[in-house]
Amino acid sequence: MKGVVSSVSDVQQRGNFEWRNLFLTTSKEVNGKEYNDVFEFQVSGKNLDTLSEACVGCDAEIFFNIRSREYNGKYYTNLAMWKMDYEPKKGQPGNYSKPASAPASTETSDDDLLF
Repeated sequence: MKGVVSSVSDVQQRGNFEWRNLFLTTSKEVNGKEYNDVFEFQVSGKNLDTLSEACVGCDAEIFFNIRSREYNGKYYTNLAMWKMDYEPKKGQPGNYSKPASAPASTETSDDDLLF
């Protein structure tokens, strides 16, 4: 799903489980009118670190799984993010950077392996 990151919550914790919520705003035009939807994604585990690089206002593509469970006759569904690619909005200053790849090296040795 593609959209704009509208906000990211602080880390929340219940027992040993930690998570953050990322809110993504999507837009679509129908008959000349623009309509926005806001989706809430739950981010946990190793993906919590990826949010530290994200910022509000970035154009992003979110990859996620849909999870649902029943509890006492009610159904609960969440969107669990497992990957995010993002680009800063054009012309918008910010303290963010796109994750960089490893710098290219002109010399190679056994000590310089990337894995």
